[in-house]
Amino acid sequence: MMSGLNIFFSAWKYLTDCVRDSINALDLDRLKNLFSLLIEGRKHAVIVDGMGRSLQSILLVEDCLEHNGFPIILPASNACLRPWKPGDLFFFNSGSGTGSPVTHAQHAKKDGLRVVGMTYNASLLSEFPDVIVLAPSENKNPLYAPLGTEFELTSAVVGTCLGYSVRETVEESIADFHDATKQIVNRFDNTVTYFEDNLEMLMDFIGIITEYLTAPVKRNVYFRGVGRDQIVNQVAAIRYGHLRKVPDKDLHVIYESHWDLRKEGDLIIVTSGSGSTTQTMDYAMQAFISGMRVFGITSFANSDLGRFTERVDGNLIVPGRKDPFSMYNVVQTERKHYLPEFELNVYLTLDALLAQIASNNGIAEDDMRRCHRLKYLE
Repeated sequence: MMSGLNIFFSAWKYLTDCVRDSINALDLDRLKNLFSLLIEGRKHAVIVDGMGRSLQSILLVEDCLEHNGFPIILPASNACLRPWKPGDLFFFNSGSGTGSPVTHAQHAKKDGLRVVGMTYNASLLSEFPDVIVLAPSENKNPLYAPLGTEFELTSAVVGTCLGYSVRETVEESIADFHDATKQIVNRFDNTVTYFEDNLEMLMDFIGIITEYLTAPVKRNVYFRGVGRDQIVNQVAAIRYGHLRKVPDKDLHVIYESHWDLRKEGDLIIVTSGSGSTTQTMDYAMQAFISGMRVFGITSFANSDLGRFTERVDGNLIVPGRKDPFSMYNVVQTERKHYLPEFELNVYLTLDALLAQIASNNGIAEDDMRRCHRLKYLE
């Protein structure tokens, strides 16, 4: 069975190396400068911006900042609810350094905001000197990351560790950042060993996705979760929605909402780190009652979600969550630092699985590009 997962394990190593290499190549002076701006940013509003998967990655960063004591942060798309003002911090995420996030950053700078961000595009430094430039892979491999996911995953890891690590001083922040990034990369390394001993559930996930990808009668696939889990599911929905090869292979993913239009025979991939979040269990039960297929992703096999989905269509147990209690089932009396190990692990797991599924079905990067967003809509 291991031979049927060669691409998965190669993609896992490739993407982990991309993250590790980018972290090691970070410019320490720029990192210190960014922490200085973030520490000052606690006194102001923070606006985040990005597109597609880059937006979802920056939303994970937003969540880490908020749990670290920052005020509630709004994406630029919600600027009508809370217009920015001079002194606010504008934080964008864009691998190419083009499109609407950069246009918005230019307007923010003109209006007196401090602009920070993450990108692969070093030419942006002349206009935005506080941006962090991540190092792209020197040996890009479309087989292991078809249609690209290197920047999005790397910016999610670097960004969440930034948000998690902001302390009272730059020195404390840098020390915590190094610890946090090491923790995430170690988590990736340990998880691949775990998966080598738990191949069956990876094959179960590949099997059910392939069934919907190749079915002659197309049914909808929903990715659902709450909070950070939903952010990761949005990334997966975008990625898996590109699994298409004319004339007979097409995974029809519903990216946003439309839950009320679910029907018998559709599939839900439902994610909860704790496996006990009430809203997530509601999704699973609603799907089951509707006659849908139900596949779960959680850290705890013995959780409500783990036990339920094991009896239905299976589950994928992904390490990373440390406690089995849902933060969404209780009122939080105080903000607590939260490093999203489970969520980032799911991010990487689903990307590596996508590479395997695409390879199995002869779906190349060019096939996926044909159903990508049109350039003039960016």
